[in-house]
Amino acid sequence: MSQYEPENPGMGENTEALFTQLRRKEGSWLDWAQACQILQQQKITPQAIFEATGFEPIHQNQIIVAAQVYEGMVKAGAAQAVLEYFGRKGSDILYELRILSPKDRVQVAELILNRNLKADDAHDIARAVKNYAQLRERPEGFTDHPGDAVAYQAWKTAQQTRDLQERTRALGRAFQYVHSEGARQHIERLLSTVAASSQPKVLPKLSVYRPEEDLPRLLPVVESFPLSRAEWEQLSTFEPKGPYRLIHSQGWQTWVALPAWPVIQSATDPVAIQIENGLLGTLLNQQIPAEEASDPVLLVVDRAVRQWQSEGFFLVDRSGSLQVEWQESPGADSLLGRVLMALRPPRILDEVVAQDPWQLED
Repeated sequence: MSQYEPENPGMGENTEALFTQLRRKEGSWLDWAQACQILQQQKITPQAIFEATGFEPIHQNQIIVAAQVYEGMVKAGAAQAVLEYFGRKGSDILYELRILSPKDRVQVAELILNRNLKADDAHDIARAVKNYAQLRERPEGFTDHPGDAVAYQAWKTAQQTRDLQERTRALGRAFQYVHSEGARQHIERLLSTVAASSQPKVLPKLSVYRPEEDLPRLLPVVESFPLSRAEWEQLSTFEPKGPYRLIHSQGWQTWVALPAWPVIQSATDPVAIQIENGLLGTLLNQQIPAEEASDPVLLVVDRAVRQWQSEGFFLVDRSGSLQVEWQESPGADSLLGRVLMALRPPRILDEVVAQDPWQLED
């Protein structure tokens, strides 16, 4: 404490005088620090000093360490205004600067004085400056000023966090303390990036519909007729799944989607068989126009219905080959499914007109 002359030059080694000074809080905090240090050097414990003066041990330690920081600032050439200010108050602030070098203590003390900061601010600034000093190389654009050190720490925090609020707070702290123009430019570029990323994204519109009626039904298709019984029995069965009636196809099976007509929906195991229109005419005993004789027709057969009914056409096994027949009475023939309906191709009167829906609306 040789660099500081106490306000009471008459104070000496008199222990009682030192106790009295501390009890009455005479002089400045620097005087109290010197008195506590002298008493402790006289082998008086901090607890005994506390009981005699009311200065708690933790407070004694704080002001003694702060006085040492102050003395180091005097030796480092701190400005008179800084020394006068911290000579009157701010021991808690100087205590936070104990982790810094004498040069950094002076610069941080000047920053705190100019901005009228508190001890909590001093703690954060001191940590930032210490970490900054430990970097191998000074970051591009940042100087050794303590304001740039704090700004750099906040800038790095903003880069590394994804939380928008935390990034905004970090950037605000960086702008609060930044000192050099180069460091400010780095922070402004990051701010522009954050501002761009925080703009709300406009999602594209998506039309959402809910089917009001039953979905179409998928039927496996047999593309040639007649066919053998072995081929018929090898045709795989399937079970639609879920609300959209999904089908998990196997191999090269062909499928056709038919509207949700009641006869289709009530079928248990429907299959579509493609035949020529002429065969349909033969079944129905009807004359088919020549230009339509080769049109493909789909017969929908329910494989689950194998009991004879007089009003239905059935698939019948004829020596291993399947035929479509109507039987007036039940026989010994093996029935492999009932024909539910026949479908002819859609009739398009004018293909050119069909390609222009707006013409159909006239």
